[in-house]
Amino acid sequence: MVPVGKIVRAHGIKGSVKVYPYGDTLQSTKKGDKLFLEFDSQPVTLSKIQRQKNCWIVTFEEVCDRNAAERLVGNEIWVPEEHLPKLGPNEYYYYQLIGMKVQNTDGRDLGVLRHIIETGANDVYVVESHDGEILIPALDHVVLKVDIQRNLMVVNPPEGLIEDDN
Repeated sequence: MVPVGKIVRAHGIKGSVKVYPYGDTLQSTKKGDKLFLEFDSQPVTLSKIQRQKNCWIVTFEEVCDRNAAERLVGNEIWVPEEHLPKLGPNEYYYYQLIGMKVQNTDGRDLGVLRHIIETGANDVYVVESHDGEILIPALDHVVLKVDIQRNLMVVNPPEGLIEDDN
């Protein structure tokens, strides 16, 4: 099971919810699809989905009013991994990157990728280091290697992004 978004609030009075997506996976869902609101829950059936700026407005057949929708706030939406669309080379799902160890090109550990910010132009990887957060732009000339098997990302951060220990 893979998380694809988080319910952030109820929307309207008929049971719809506003969902912050993790990547583009929700865009490939359609009416009738089965989704899960907890990792081991019973499925819910997608009744309606529409884009609203950087979020989605989602309605489930099993949720009929605002009170029921409000009880869902904070839940993640999950799908079975085998239902995810296939990716091209050098494309990754957020769940594959979150928690990944990040190093610079000389092997120095920078921290762990904890969050991904969608900016429109390119994603930004939020790396938690011992000194705080480092924001790494997800650009080909910055992110040089992603090794899913070793849970490792190698980056060449732009000059001035990371302070030297020297």
